[in-house]
Amino acid sequence: MKKLISILLVFLSLTTVAQNKKLEAANKVNGKTVLFESGTRVKITTLDRKKFVGDLAVKDAETITVNGNDVALSNIGSIKNYTKGGRTAKNILYGVGAGLIVGSGVAGAAKSGSAFALFMGGTATAITGALVNNKHKTLVYRNYIFKVVE
Repeated sequence: MKKLISILLVFLSLTTVAQNKKLEAANKVNGKTVLFESGTRVKITTLDRKKFVGDLAVKDAETITVNGNDVALSNIGSIKNYTKGGRTAKNILYGVGAGLIVGSGVAGAAKSGSAFALFMGGTATAITGALVNNKHKTLVYRNYIFKVVE
């Protein structure tokens, strides 16, 4: 019984301590690195202009997989962290901003004094929407070297 428990403990510890493979993008100029772990949602554009959005998985040292599509490291044109929540907030802010700007046009046509306030609020909301999802930069192959690390 002790052997069975110890073997089970060894297998569990191997799976929890095992190193995961990651995709590393190293800047060619300053050497700063960005790591993409397996399971991270990314948007990849290949050199032949195919686009893939989904969860990243490292297949081997030269190939990664995005939603079942194999991409060679030498074929990566650009890669970007592509979170779902940030895009939703961005689209909501764009929609609200557009609605306020249209509302300012209606209020202006009705000669209401609130047209300027609606226009400024709509513009500020649209600008905020544009800035929401800009924390993840697109890493382009001209400036970065891509490799798999453990």
